[in-house]
Amino acid sequence: MDFMETRNCRLSEIDFTDRSFPFSFGEISQKLIESIKQVGLLQPPLLQAAATGYKIVCGRRRLEALRQSGVDDVVVNFFAVPAGQIKELFRRALWENLAQREFNPVETADIYNKALEIFSEEELRREIKPALKIPGRERFHKRYLAITGFSAELRELLAAGIIDLESVDLINGWNDSELGALIELIAETGLRRNKLREVINRLDDLARRDRVSPCEPLAAACASVRDSDGKIDINALRNQLKVKLYPHLTTAREKFAGKLEKLSLPADIRLESPPDFEGGEYRLSFSFSDRRQWQDSCDKLNSIVLDDIDEICSRS
Repeated sequence: MDFMETRNCRLSEIDFTDRSFPFSFGEISQKLIESIKQVGLLQPPLLQAAATGYKIVCGRRRLEALRQSGVDDVVVNFFAVPAGQIKELFRRALWENLAQREFNPVETADIYNKALEIFSEEELRREIKPALKIPGRERFHKRYLAITGFSAELRELLAAGIIDLESVDLINGWNDSELGALIELIAETGLRRNKLREVINRLDDLARRDRVSPCEPLAAACASVRDSDGKIDINALRNQLKVKLYPHLTTAREKFAGKLEKLSLPADIRLESPPDFEGGEYRLSFSFSDRRQWQDSCDKLNSIVLDDIDEICSRS
């Protein structure tokens, strides 16, 4: 590109608020900051002239790290790009970044939404979506459109990997107060990814089934599982939502506990029901430390009559 030149500039000349090339979002790693403190920038960032100062085309993380390091002077590659060639500059920045790292979900969403303004449908299908690993189906298009509309707090949680992309599909229809309640829950409990998705899924199912806001089952469940210090027991919360969503679980658990009590199994023999009593197999285990304990356990198991086993396996 013959319109590029290398020059010095001050960080104060760079417009850090401009997001024309949205290739970075999230915290700057301390490792990058320390690296720049020790050896400086090994690769100049790419900038473009603008009325409000230089736009960052590529290298925002490095420039942010410089700013946090207290450095002001920086060597950059400067582009004087005609309006019609912005597409090529965007493409260059995309592949420069991809050569060094993968984008987090928020970066992917921001880049994709900006690309929608610049590239044709054919270019998006042929190059941009594959580069960003965005499948062609409509639901993925909607997913990444939704992310750009999330609050800053929610976007930060997504960029940090606390909320995953499957959860995005579930909370896409939630309003601001519902999303605010979810953010408060995450802050209080430290829930993340798989367990968080499970909670979100059950809240969404309960809200749809009962035609209420997700805030209602969430508030009720949290109130019932707070310990003496007022903290939320995460596992108890998950179980409470499961029982609320599947009322038969409480009855099934109580019946199984009663049948188990009638068997009077010794402490070293453990009989477990199928998960959630939804099909599956019962599991029997016992522990022993010598031959005598082994024999005692076997004798006890042999003494259980088949009628008792039928009773245990009965779902009625």
